[in-house]
Amino acid sequence: QIINGATFCFLYIATNNLAVPIITHALYDFYTFYKTHLVDVAGQMEYAEREALMPTCSSNGIVKTWTDKRGEEWLTEAKQSFYLMDTDMDGTLSRKELRIAMYSYGVYLSKDQSEEVKRAADTDSSGSIDFDEYLEYIGPGGSRYKAVRYTLFGQY
Repeated sequence: QIINGATFCFLYIATNNLAVPIITHALYDFYTFYKTHLVDVAGQMEYAEREALMPTCSSNGIVKTWTDKRGEEWLTEAKQSFYLMDTDMDGTLSRKELRIAMYSYGVYLSKDQSEEVKRAADTDSSGSIDFDEYLEYIGPGGSRYKAVRYTLFGQY
């Protein structure tokens, strides 16, 4: 931000015209909006939709269990939800990704709370949550809200 401010200041000094840095700043804001909201978010949504349609290989059979209990449509929605949270597109959720996702769903977690939730969901202690662990974590209710509430407060 200091560099951006210095650039706009330099433009004003160089041109002696206040309109130049104002217009430049507006163009910069439009570019930033386009990049962060239209390109990045659209890319994340495409990733989530693409991954949700891919077949899932589960090492412990949890995917088959949930498909039998809830149906293929529920499983596809769960995968899409998981991959929307996976902002670095590595197929797992970190504590930071989980915290940001919960915040966007209206669940405000502190760092300590998000670490507690991650520990509860990360059953293999790998440091991140894979899709099988995510399915196991959201549990029979199939609700990430209830799962987080149960982890933090011991109640559904």
